[in-house]
Amino acid sequence: MFLSASELQELTGYQKPALQLRWLAENGYSFDVRCDGRPVVSRTHYEGRHSSSDKARPSAFNLAALDSLQ
Repeated sequence: MFLSASELQELTGYQKPALQLRWLAENGYSFDVRCDGRPVVSRTHYEGRHSSSDKARPSAFNLAALDSLQ
């Protein structure tokens, strides 16, 4: 499943989807964008990042998701 809207707000510190998307991209999170412009983060991805002792960031971001906001 996916993080809830309130979990995304707590994670990013932002309520507005555009700012959440920017924060997620800048911090190396893998995400998709729903048709309403809200980010979608897999719970498995989130838990994997926060439970692993290796804090390496992924090498690629979904920057195309940010382009769709313009």
